Amino acid sequence: MDFDVLAYLSWREVLVAVVVLLVLYILFAFLRISRLKNEKLRVQEVSLHAAQSAAAAYAAVQEPVAPDSIPNIVNEPPMAPRMEAFPWNEPPADHPAIHQVETLEQDVAQLRREIGSLRAEVQALRDEQRREMTKVQVAQNASPFYSEAMQMAMQGQDAADISVLCGISRGEAELVVALARNRDQPLD
Repeated sequence: MDFDVLAYLSWREVLVAVVVLLVLYILFAFLRISRLKNEKLRVQEVSLHAAQSAAAAYAAVQEPVAPDSIPNIVNEPPMAPRMEAFPWNEPPADHPAIHQVETLEQDVAQLRREIGSLRAEVQALRDEQRREMTKVQVAQNASPFYSEAMQMAMQGQDAADISVLCGISRGEAELVVALARNRDQPLD
């Protein structure tokens, strides 16, 4: 039977029904928006009251007041803090801890520089020690008969002096000098 009613409706009646439904939807949307606005105003009012209370509490901490001058938050609005009493634009006062921190930072930088130079010195000493150890190992690897000749060659004496002082032939002395000269060169 419902289908029979719809069959007898003209397009004008359907159009009027659609317009009525749209108007009802718009009214419903406006009611919801107004309810949201009222809720937003209520929240702002509560937050404004909370902000005023916080400002009053901050002002009380900054400037203690007598207990009889504290406003009753329930019945009367809180007192606005005196803005001119707080130096908003003034730089903060110098604090001794700031100077201590700066001094400590300078000390740390100086210590880092000193540690860097000490590391460089230690590395140089290690390199020198490795060279000395290499010389000792070369002398130990040589025959005991030629060890004194090898040490003299490492000190830079020529083959003639080595052959006379060590009692070896000139050819042997030249060989020892050549070995000492080539000991630092890597093998190919």
